[in-house]
Amino acid sequence: MAEWRKVAKSFALGDGHISEKEVDVLRKALFADGHISKSELDFLKEIKGEAKTHVKALDTLIEDCEKA
Repeated sequence: MAEWRKVAKSFALGDGHISEKEVDVLRKALFADGHISKSELDFLKEIKGEAKTHVKALDTLIEDCEKA
């Protein structure tokens, strides 16, 4: 696993809940280059599956990434 994945996963899943703030940070980082890779999309789905709870904004982010 790439180092960015370890850091991002610990950031997003530190308390088991993915918050609005965490989704905002992920959105900015993922869309910074104007392209969403399969690896980035897979990562979002992975953390969603591992989170105990998450905000609706994560679902919206995943949908936006699938359209990009």
